[in-house]
Amino acid sequence: SFSVTGFIVDQMAEEIAAFLEKELLTGAGANAAQGILNAENVKTAAAAAAITADELIELQASVKTAYQPNACFIMHPNTFTAVKKLKDGNSRYLLQDDVTGDFPYRLLGKPVFLSDNMPTMAAGSSAVFYGDCSGLAVNFRENISLEILREKYATQHAVGVVAWFEFDARIMDNQRLAVLKMKAAG
Repeated sequence: SFSVTGFIVDQMAEEIAAFLEKELLTGAGANAAQGILNAENVKTAAAAAAITADELIELQASVKTAYQPNACFIMHPNTFTAVKKLKDGNSRYLLQDDVTGDFPYRLLGKPVFLSDNMPTMAAGSSAVFYGDCSGLAVNFRENISLEILREKYATQHAVGVVAWFEFDARIMDNQRLAVLKMKAAG
């Protein structure tokens, strides 16, 4: 016994979550949701496809001390792999396992979150976010609505599933957010 309706509802929920994550990270521009990567506090890496420990330290330092307690790093898994290979002057890895169990990794004392929706390290891309995400205001007009349509498709012995939501996002406090952008090509 397999619930097709339950499977479809779960798949739709995952797709909605992925869509919202992408929009809240990258944003679509002027007339759409604005993501955290649209922050004004931008540091530029010296290379188009590599990040140094010093650049990550400068990125972290660019967020005011008052906003550091809730700050985190967000990056693509490929960027994470490159950062994970960075070592300090004593050949110790910069990225450490989080022994508290709250997060798998900590970088410069802050949690690291991975997202497939973040850009990878490529010329001109915004590869690493650092900051307190509360600098992004998100407004849902109403809760996400997901409905199972039984009567509409009853004559075909089928069931429909529809979801609806409306939201917007804007950066409200640029002091809480910082982005490391890779050097442009050329």
